[in-house]
Amino acid sequence: MLAQTTSMCAMMASVRHLSFDGFSGPQLVFFRGFIGLMIMLPWLLHTVKFEPKILVPDQWKLVLWRSLISVVGILCWFMALTGMMISDVTAVQLTHPIFVVVGAALVLRERVDRWRWMAVVLGTLGALVIIRPGYIPFNPLILCILISAMSNASVQLITKFVSLKISGAVLIFYLNLTLIPFTLILSIPQWIWPEWNQIGWILAVGAFGTFAHIFLARGMKEADASLLAPVDFLRLPISAVFGWILFSELSDIETWVGATIIFLAVLIIARHKISPTT
Repeated sequence: MLAQTTSMCAMMASVRHLSFDGFSGPQLVFFRGFIGLMIMLPWLLHTVKFEPKILVPDQWKLVLWRSLISVVGILCWFMALTGMMISDVTAVQLTHPIFVVVGAALVLRERVDRWRWMAVVLGTLGALVIIRPGYIPFNPLILCILISAMSNASVQLITKFVSLKISGAVLIFYLNLTLIPFTLILSIPQWIWPEWNQIGWILAVGAFGTFAHIFLARGMKEADASLLAPVDFLRLPISAVFGWILFSELSDIETWVGATIIFLAVLIIARHKISPTT
């Protein structure tokens, strides 16, 4: 999980760096999907030869919805990274477990105890401390981060529903496959051809983004989600280090206070399991 978190922060730093060179959010997402697909090519060739049936899952409609929702979430996420410090983006995006709890209650009809509802309220307060509506000028990119967090929550709920029947590799493959056409169309009006000194950063976007998914799947296989979930909070200090070293970015104290409140909410969520309805 720590490797997943570090990989995700490295991808975010690469996106942030390329945004200073004028690359748009959709074009960076296209790079993410295309390179990720190239990394998975050996797996794809092996699967087509020996296990072609797993590429046509029974729940293909849910796989399609998962991929489309992911496209929206990643697009909004990368757009925010082109205009905000990576530590600020990370702090707001930590709210996604809050949306998972709400979605589990409203969509999956799971029984959510009072502790988790308290965590939802606490996490919302933490987000408000970061956003500070009425006290600082509102940044529209914050809406992009919240949409991304809600998309991540939806993807997590769908993944939970289909994970017993569909492998993580298949889900990642279709995610990358879906990213390419949508983001290519969106990026054409602002397309920039990369220069040689930018190729390494572009490869990092796709490679670290794909590795993060692989590390996440391996971590979830080896340990309980309740143990691993709080580790994701380390994304904030790690992303802050990347931002400080590479871009001389420092978040204000209110952002750290709000992120700490959100972390406490996530910790409550991880400690109190949701009980299925009877």
